[in-house]
Amino acid sequence: MSAEAAARRPVRRTRRGDEKSEQIRLAAAEMFLERGFDGVSLDEIVKAVGGSKANVYTHFGNKEGLFAAVVEGLCEGFLASVVAIDASGLSPEEGLARLARALVETLLQDRHLAFHRLMIAESGRFPALGRVWFESGPETSRRALARFVAAQQRAGRLDAGDPHRAATLFHDMVTFNLLVRAMLGDRPSEGEIGQTIDAAVAVFLRGYAGRSIIP
Repeated sequence: MSAEAAARRPVRRTRRGDEKSEQIRLAAAEMFLERGFDGVSLDEIVKAVGGSKANVYTHFGNKEGLFAAVVEGLCEGFLASVVAIDASGLSPEEGLARLARALVETLLQDRHLAFHRLMIAESGRFPALGRVWFESGPETSRRALARFVAAQQRAGRLDAGDPHRAATLFHDMVTFNLLVRAMLGDRPSEGEIGQTIDAAVAVFLRGYAGRSIIP
């Protein structure tokens, strides 16, 4: 029986198997970030962690399945600090600014920039993987913002409306220009980051809380 055929059989989860799966995913993540999808072979990944390609087929199905698992794992790691923020006791201004700052600090990390470049390069050829990235990355951070917006709406501090749409507008005001500049090698200064966040908060509150002053 081939390794691919064996992968189609039901897999019984074991601690040892889970550990091997995680070793494969972590090793593959570093290689994909450094060399891209095509620049890495399954043989190289297996050589780095031991075992055989059957381990990859058993746990991930194929190379694309492994890449999808890498994408999900990297997104989860990058956004953990943002998702974990408890801004429930903060005002709209304070909460939005805190979430925005944590998000920008994550997105402008060198490791995340390498990951973002990788996804831009590969999503055209692998649309399904692009959707995994979009759902696990940008949409996850938008949902974190949307939860805060919804809580502020329930408290009467922000106007009613679709919290996810509002969060998406704020998310993209904060991140788009800063991320594109960093991707192109023009890293924004701390002052520019602060000004962008302050302006985005002010514009957002003008639209969703009736505020009229924009710095």
